[in-house]
Amino acid sequence: MKIRIEKFINIPYGLMVCGALLITACGGGGDDAPDTPAPVETASTTTETTTGTTTEDPTPDPTPDPTSLDDLVVDADNKLESAYLLTINIDKDSTQRGYFSLCDDYQTQSDGYSVNFDSCLFRGPLNEGKLSKEVKVANHESQLIAVIWFYEGQDPQYSQWQYKQDADSQVLTMN
Repeated sequence: MKIRIEKFINIPYGLMVCGALLITACGGGGDDAPDTPAPVETASTTTETTTGTTTEDPTPDPTPDPTSLDDLVVDADNKLESAYLLTINIDKDSTQRGYFSLCDDYQTQSDGYSVNFDSCLFRGPLNEGKLSKEVKVANHESQLIAVIWFYEGQDPQYSQWQYKQDADSQVLTMN
């Protein structure tokens, strides 16, 4: 089969380039179905007894590790929330100026606490010894330290707080 060049010369050059690009850009076909892993087969072990009968081994094969979100099992009680609401209620009998800090990075020491104040989740001033605030806290934060500082030179007051699993609401109170 002979192709004559003269036929292609009459086609505008830009159209030929577009056609060539279209043909090469399409790529190979193939089906668009996602790869699915092969099903996991479980085999039961059988043993023969001296009477010639076979019995199944009562221990099942271990469950394979989950490989996708479809394998995830969530407890029915789990609310699937990434944070909880912590209500802060501070009510000090004081008219001194004070400041409140709620932090998650701290260590207990023999003489008190060592607090990393760069880790504070909330900071705010006390108004005549009072503060009422709701703060959203990430679920992985289950132990926090609350610190009240007074400007007139008193030692800071510390209070450790821990998440209560069965409580309807989470509340931190300092009186």
